[in-house]
Amino acid sequence: MQIQLKNHTFQIDPGQNKHYWTYINSIDWEPHTFAIFDYFVTKDSVVLDIGSWSGVLTLYAAKTAKEVHALDPDPVCFRELNVNVSLNPAVVEKIQTYQTAISNTKENVRLSAREQYGASSSSILERKRDTENSLEINTLSLEDFLDSENIQTVDFIKMDVEGAEFKILPTIGKALQKVNYPTLYVSFHYHFLNENMYHKYIPSKFLNKLLMRLENTFGFSLFKKRIRKEIAHLFQDVKAYRYIYKTDGTPLTYEALQQNPQLIKTTDLVFTNVEWNVSNL
Repeated sequence: MQIQLKNHTFQIDPGQNKHYWTYINSIDWEPHTFAIFDYFVTKDSVVLDIGSWSGVLTLYAAKTAKEVHALDPDPVCFRELNVNVSLNPAVVEKIQTYQTAISNTKENVRLSAREQYGASSSSILERKRDTENSLEINTLSLEDFLDSENIQTVDFIKMDVEGAEFKILPTIGKALQKVNYPTLYVSFHYHFLNENMYHKYIPSKFLNKLLMRLENTFGFSLFKKRIRKEIAHLFQDVKAYRYIYKTDGTPLTYEALQQNPQLIKTTDLVFTNVEWNVSNL
């Protein structure tokens, strides 16, 4: 299958996700993400794609960047990632792939999937709806990963890890400092954190489904206070960045995030030391 991502053409094998790749091939899929990559990734950039799925942004970044390191622990995603990289000889030499899960520490955890692996929803956060569909994996901290692979330069990190960001961000400071605070683009999965709270505190699957349905219908949050406490220190290790932006380029302050951390319920964030002049997009 041939797809067009802005001005770049790629060959991909859609595998089990043909409907999703068809959507990606439209102009409607995450235009803000392409704008962020276009602005912050240059021909000299070393990119970490943490949570690479089947490689859509890995391939896109490699058209511009000097080097791309793509990580995904999902066995189906990793297989499809390697297939899709191999189908694009123009960028294959720029890309290294790793079946690796990044977390806050080195440990053995379970990687759970919604219905099947490869569907861009596998998570190391325990969620009641998919605990029967899981496998054991080993995690590494970002610092340990950089050390083990001898990666000494990083200019841009995309992190889309289906809830693991709530484990990674509070302890990411040393890794970021080691590579001189690259631009960090984080996708937040607040709903997975909420579901993890249900898993922790409400053992009954029936009550889980019922209460989450009521939440969605009436807009209340059963674990709002617990979640707020969980994310209160989420941004401490990214405090050294000069700029924080929403995905549309709207600037935020660190103080605003501290006062209202639930902003991540409605927006992903870019942490950077490069001023983002949105008018140049």
